[in-house]
Amino acid sequence: MPSALPLLLVFAAAILSKNNLLGAAAAIVLFLDLMNLKRFLPLLQTRGLEAGLLLLTTALMVPFANGQVSLKSLSTALLSPVGILSIVGGLVGGYLNSQGLEFVAAEPSIIPGIVIGVMLSVAFFGGVSVGPVMAAGITALLSRLLIR
Repeated sequence: MPSALPLLLVFAAAILSKNNLLGAAAAIVLFLDLMNLKRFLPLLQTRGLEAGLLLLTTALMVPFANGQVSLKSLSTALLSPVGILSIVGGLVGGYLNSQGLEFVAAEPSIIPGIVIGVMLSVAFFGGVSVGPVMAAGITALLSRLLIR
């Protein structure tokens, strides 16, 4: 039961800050914990991120399937100034995400700060709760720049 208290606090804070994704995630892990299904937690920890990224990437592919992005518009868009910036953004984002995953693995103590930051962003700045890995990457970058 002691492990349930932090999850319950995260769940309550997520509900109060109207962060439905974080609330649902906390509820799922809390349910597994309370139902003594802890054997699934390592699987969720190792494969959950992959499953979430698969669903996110799948959602991003839908414009190709429904005709919003054609081969002609794709080449035109990629060669425009915004298209070139989107490639740079993808490069930087992918790199920061990899750094974030490594940093969370090395320093799991940053997770509460990331969760609080995401909750504050959703509650007060219209943020979206898809960026914890990016937040960890930014944390890794900032810590390298500011803490030596």
